[in-house]
Amino acid sequence: MRVLISLTLAGLFVFLAGFNMWNMLSNRTTSGRRSRLWSQVHRIAGYTFIAVFAVNLYFMLLRVKGWQDELSPRLVLHMGLALFLVPMLVGKVLVARYQKAARSLLMVLGIEIFGMAFTLVAMNVAIHFLRAASPHKVPAWTPAMVIMSVLVSVVFAYRAGSKRSKAAMSAATLPHNITTAGKDAPKNDEVVLNLTRIEKQTPDAKTLRFLLPLGRQLSTRPGQFLTFEWIIDGRPLTRSYSICSSPLQQGYIEITPKRVENGCVSRYLNERAEVGLTVKARGPYGKFYFDESQHKRIVLVAAGSGITPMMAMLKYIDERCIPAEVTLIYSVRTRQDVFFRSELSQLQTRLRQFRWVTVLSRPGSEWTGWKGRLRREILEREVQKPLEATFFVCGPPAFMELSRSLLADLGVEPSRILQESFGGAVPREKRFNGSSEDIRTDVGSLEIRFARSAVAFQISPEETLLESSERNGVLMPFGCRQGSCGTCATKLLRGRVKMESEEALSDQMRSQGYILPCVSRALENVTLDA
Repeated sequence: MRVLISLTLAGLFVFLAGFNMWNMLSNRTTSGRRSRLWSQVHRIAGYTFIAVFAVNLYFMLLRVKGWQDELSPRLVLHMGLALFLVPMLVGKVLVARYQKAARSLLMVLGIEIFGMAFTLVAMNVAIHFLRAASPHKVPAWTPAMVIMSVLVSVVFAYRAGSKRSKAAMSAATLPHNITTAGKDAPKNDEVVLNLTRIEKQTPDAKTLRFLLPLGRQLSTRPGQFLTFEWIIDGRPLTRSYSICSSPLQQGYIEITPKRVENGCVSRYLNERAEVGLTVKARGPYGKFYFDESQHKRIVLVAAGSGITPMMAMLKYIDERCIPAEVTLIYSVRTRQDVFFRSELSQLQTRLRQFRWVTVLSRPGSEWTGWKGRLRREILEREVQKPLEATFFVCGPPAFMELSRSLLADLGVEPSRILQESFGGAVPREKRFNGSSEDIRTDVGSLEIRFARSAVAFQISPEETLLESSERNGVLMPFGCRQGSCGTCATKLLRGRVKMESEEALSDQMRSQGYILPCVSRALENVTLDA
């Protein structure tokens, strides 16, 4: 009976370790409810494994308690391996709890734990059956052979996990590389997404969930966006939307487009899009993202659909259990216009250091919170230690301009104010008012020349360099088309241009003469290093 119990516990011990290793190596990309179910099963199996290990360890210590003779080498080795497994289990629990994104490290730990568990059981079980078959002919090298075979398997698995880790690091780095036009620099590959779920958020906004292809992952940071190529009524249209799902959800991504009265794509997505729709996407792009290594106290200032990148940040903080102090100041017209109302309420109950403040510009008579536009009084009352916080501002251009002005009055350094543009491009007649380099429409056509490819053609000063190039059949790399991602950064050799945004250019790139063709209009004939 005692042997049966021991064999049962040993078998359960190895099975649980093997199951969790298989679950991680299977690299599941299921989403939603199934993903959470598998995570819960993995967690239950892991803690059950720890419980079984604790029972086995207890009986092992009882066995050697009061031992008078010298312990055999096999027993010493067995005890050493068992005790060495303790810090490995503690380390895996801590990584799974606080570093969920470190999948490669979890895989390596899982493989090593399985190898150790199998070795511990195999050492005793093999000896038991060999002695039962031939009590006096058990080779002394049998335990060593068992251990060596398991160690070799663990080494091979470890190397495979390391290769996957390097590949993941490369993928994570790739979206942030600047692609210089005309050079063979890496760029983001396209991915085809499949619309699988539509959820209504407000009367004029819906959340769309797109499933990633099996085995494909996007290395996104919380707050970044994708550039989509929609085909609407046979016409290709490019638009960028922030990802509002957590970067840790590797099976799908979500966006929440708000219907704009004259917006072709936003109206289509809110009125005509159906499950099964496919779309090409590139990215992720953008420097507007939360970084837990730098941002310990953050304030999210959003208006309308500007809440979408903030939701990715909040979900990421929640799932990673990051102890960051977060305040959300959300401006909308009415209570019916609040995006993610139920999710924000749930986050407020789970995150101890998260505060959510709503400001209504058109409140009802029952509303007792802040009313009107965002103003200094609200920031002073709701934001603690503003000079120590990093501010993420997202919304329509007028809202962001107001927010930056209010934060400047509070003494917040410009480097602590990060922003993302929403609401579309600024009308051309308003872009350059008051500038000494306003676009001139009386100069006729200008010429753009590509030095490397020896191509030249006439362009209009009213078009961006990217638009003119596409119209003339010259393809240039691009991403967001808003000057935020830097994919189209190209060196200007001659001439002058006017850029609507320089957000994606570093100081070094500006000093070297780089421009962003997607938001640049020619002031005179220009030559590009492409």
